[in-house]
Amino acid sequence: AIGGRSTSAKTYLEKNFETFKTTSEEGLIQHACEALNKTLASDQTLSTKNMSVVIISTTSKYREVPADDLQKFIDKLERKEPEADAPVADAAAPAPMDTTA
Repeated sequence: AIGGRSTSAKTYLEKNFETFKTTSEEGLIQHACEALNKTLASDQTLSTKNMSVVIISTTSKYREVPADDLQKFIDKLERKEPEADAPVADAAAPAPMDTTA
């Protein structure tokens, strides 16, 4: 399941799906991680705590990719740029005015 921000993942998969027939299992796992990474807000990161990958094949048994192996794929992910509408902390910016008094 992808969740609420699935459009970015769908777009990524649509752009790359034609290569999937000839892509290795490792390459397909990397594509899955890239697609899932695109569903997270820029202040969040993909980890073995918030995702899992399973292999379902006609030629082998169902199996989950171990967390240690999955971490290797996560480490290869593209770094996300902050979203255009996401607030960016600026150390030089003045502090907001206190209006509680």
